[in-house]
Amino acid sequence: MKQRTMAWGALGIVLAGAFASWALRAEESATVVTVNPSETYQVMKGWEVTARLWEQDKRRDRYDPSWLRYRDLIFEHLVNELGINRIRIEIASGAENPVDYWALFGQNKIGYKEAKLHLYEKINDNGDPNVVNMAGFQFSGLDNQVENILLPLKQRIQDNGERLFVNLCYVDFRGGEQGDISHARQPEEFGEFVFAVFDHLKRRYDLIPDAFEVILEPDNSAQWRGREIGLGLVAAAKRLGQAGFAPDFIAPSTSTATAAPGYIDAMMAVPGAGDLVTTFSYHRYDETDSALPQIRLRARKFGKETAMLEHLTGDAKELHADLTEADASAWQQWGIASTEDKTSGDDRSYYYFVDIKDPDRPNIRMGRRTAALAQYFKFIRMGATRIGAQSDWRGSNAVAFRNTNGTYVVVVNADRAGPVSVHGLPSGAYGARYTGGDGTPRDLAVTPSADGRGLSAAVPAAGVITFHQTLPVKSN
Repeated sequence: MKQRTMAWGALGIVLAGAFASWALRAEESATVVTVNPSETYQVMKGWEVTARLWEQDKRRDRYDPSWLRYRDLIFEHLVNELGINRIRIEIASGAENPVDYWALFGQNKIGYKEAKLHLYEKINDNGDPNVVNMAGFQFSGLDNQVENILLPLKQRIQDNGERLFVNLCYVDFRGGEQGDISHARQPEEFGEFVFAVFDHLKRRYDLIPDAFEVILEPDNSAQWRGREIGLGLVAAAKRLGQAGFAPDFIAPSTSTATAAPGYIDAMMAVPGAGDLVTTFSYHRYDETDSALPQIRLRARKFGKETAMLEHLTGDAKELHADLTEADASAWQQWGIASTEDKTSGDDRSYYYFVDIKDPDRPNIRMGRRTAALAQYFKFIRMGATRIGAQSDWRGSNAVAFRNTNGTYVVVVNADRAGPVSVHGLPSGAYGARYTGGDGTPRDLAVTPSADGRGLSAAVPAAGVITFHQTLPVKSN
């Protein structure tokens, strides 16, 4: 018995030693994130979506109104599951035209191809840019976005005690009919156009956009370049100011980040433009991070914000780079929802996909990268300030924010399984939400880290984990 007891004791010592060794190795292999609340960067201006669903049925060359049946269900997911709080509504340059082609398309009197042919066909309302002939402007396409998307989305966000940031964006792509005037080469005519749009929104809906995005992807237009953007911005701001409108101005919104610095430099060289522009914007279709420091450098030099406002295949890793290397204050992937989920090759251009094989039981699910984006969107809210955050593991990128209600959020894009510890946060109650490769979010247990100075959670595989502080429940 004595020998058996000694044997069991020896085995216990061995097991205890093995456990201690394992625990030490686990602690040593943990990803440690250090947060510095005194180090501050950009203030967030929202997570954006373009007002687009599946209304444009290009394959059947028609308008498809079926999305309206599922709109409210989709918006519930968009706001409360993903966290969208900013919308881009678009006005095509061809809205200055005596013919309302969008209305004809919406009534299926013409097809998508015919409507697109006239989308950027600009027919001058009259010969005087100082006198608006409202009969020469058509707003049914814009009204459809406002009435059927913007206003319902705005109400749902307001029900949560927040507000919707509205970004009005002008589009003037090359291709199709171009009309008899050039807004790019005739800035006073552009100023008249912008004023007519703002005036219409105010009169009809009592809606004043928070921002005006001067031109969508000027490098995909026929004549808009940096100098033209600057001149158009000055003319539009003057005309809007005379009517009492003072939105933020966003530019240049080039299709690539690489093109943005040159456009910014040319735009800022136009007298007056530098005092008006609020945000240096760019898209990410070059799919490289190389130009992000140059965009940030210019923003800091001139005291401007930055924003990445479109990339159809944007993902969480790209979002992290935009937040930390370009100081982006707003970010957008693209459209709201589609029914065309290409199972073997998801085009990834929408936040959600809707399966309506059974029209009475729609299946609304996130796109392949949406769940990871929600790890940021849902917890980092409008007005949040980015603060310092540094990971000791190269493959795990970290970013941290302080929301306006005082709560803290830390997001870690981890490339491996194992413990993730966060140090430097104030004391309080914290939760942890994780999304891995399968796109299914789950809550993880949060425990004090080994040194007692932080938080820790075990990530089961590579993915995105969000530590989020919760507000105390108020007693009655």
